Amino acid sequence: MSETFYLSRKNYEKLREELDALKKIKAQLSEEIGEAARQGDLKENAEYTAAKEKQAETLSKINDLEIRLRNTRITDDLDVDRSEARIGATVTIEDLSDGEQSVYTLVGSMESNPEAGLLSVKTPIATGLLGCKEGQIFEVALPRGKRKYKLVKLEYK
Repeated sequence: MSETFYLSRKNYEKLREELDALKKIKAQLSEEIGEAARQGDLKENAEYTAAKEKQAETLSKINDLEIRLRNTRITDDLDVDRSEARIGATVTIEDLSDGEQSVYTLVGSMESNPEAGLLSVKTPIATGLLGCKEGQIFEVALPRGKRKYKLVKLEYK
């Protein structure tokens, strides 16, 4: 079975736009390949070779995007228990060892960007956090050892 991808509606639409743009590029490349082929000997035709390589790369990207879009679930549409940390939640967690607080929105792996506050639900911290309720303490096994965190605030925007 194919992997399910989780995306916000906004990022899903961005991927659709990217796919549409790639399909336009594909059409342009087909024209370029046809024009280069009309120029004669294809073995020594650099334009033809470059266009064919670009076409193969574009087709690969189109295929990848189509698979991802086909297997995407929109996080905005998910019916989740909003009393628990689930994908789509914005959480404030506190590292109990030093009191440092961090704010993250739990997202699918395609949207992950911890520096921007977007934490994949597949990360160790998010895995430990999923299902927790506000005020709950959870433990996470990290490469630097086990850490305890507290879910300080839970909200869905």
